[in-house]
Amino acid sequence: MNKIFPVSFLMCGLLFSSFALQANDKVETIYDAQKFQQVCKGKTQGDQVSFAFRGIIWNGTCEPQFFASSRKAAIKGDEAELNSVCQSDSNTKSINIEGQEIKGKCALGFVPPQPKS
Repeated sequence: MNKIFPVSFLMCGLLFSSFALQANDKVETIYDAQKFQQVCKGKTQGDQVSFAFRGIIWNGTCEPQFFASSRKAAIKGDEAELNSVCQSDSNTKSINIEGQEIKGKCALGFVPPQPKS
């Protein structure tokens, strides 16, 4: 009986650690322009938002950022240009990321908390 408990406890630990690894895999592919705009619909700049997506609760604010008009655009979501271009010109219709021109628009969207630079 004493040997069963430690083995069961170890198995539970391995099970939970595999869930953590799966959650981390989901974080790598979180960028969803449509969802980010949807959670900020009807909000104003700086409003706090919280939503569930892919089994994770996301907290952040609504901030102006660039959203591509094509879903096929090669955007990961962490490119500095996405946030900076709308700060200088909110009427921007295209940006250049790694030599590729991407058409779109500036709109309010979810931004996770980021350290101040």
